[in-house]
Amino acid sequence: MDCKTMMAPIKTNLFTDESASKAIDFMVEKHMGLVPVTQRDGTFAGLISGDSLMHFMVPKTISVMSQLDRGMKHASYLDESAAEMQERLEKVRTKTIGELVDKQVKTVTPDTPLIDALMLITGKQYVVPVVDENNKLLGAISFFSVLYGLREEYDREAVQRAKDEERAKRQREKEAGQ
Repeated sequence: MDCKTMMAPIKTNLFTDESASKAIDFMVEKHMGLVPVTQRDGTFAGLISGDSLMHFMVPKTISVMSQLDRGMKHASYLDESAAEMQERLEKVRTKTIGELVDKQVKTVTPDTPLIDALMLITGKQYVVPVVDENNKLLGAISFFSVLYGLREEYDREAVQRAKDEERAKRQREKEAGQ
């Protein structure tokens, strides 16, 4: 089995030159903690994660200390207000997505054996981007896309028909409203 059989399409594009606000809002709205990012031409740029965003939410001194001492897990001595955290979040929102993206991401092609993508997932890369020979993002493989693809009742043709019918319905409604 290859990656194209289990990859999920990317429904919303996040671009490196956009405001980090868009990524943050998207991640909150969709409850997604790891999202592929592209250049405007569709070239894969990396992943933006909730984990990387959380590093900006922690006070700089704590962040530096935890990097020096990997065993540090608690900072309960620090009395932090929501306003202080909000202030740091607002600073993150002024950055671009490209400034926050993790570029050290392994990718696969549609013809890569699925087991290779599964090994990346078990190695803690929870989303594996699927790219073509020009590094254009085609989709992604995750734990959920694999489970979804393996469900007995899953029928790709039925899903595609339902999507096409929904698109046609929205188009008819849009035309009727004009």
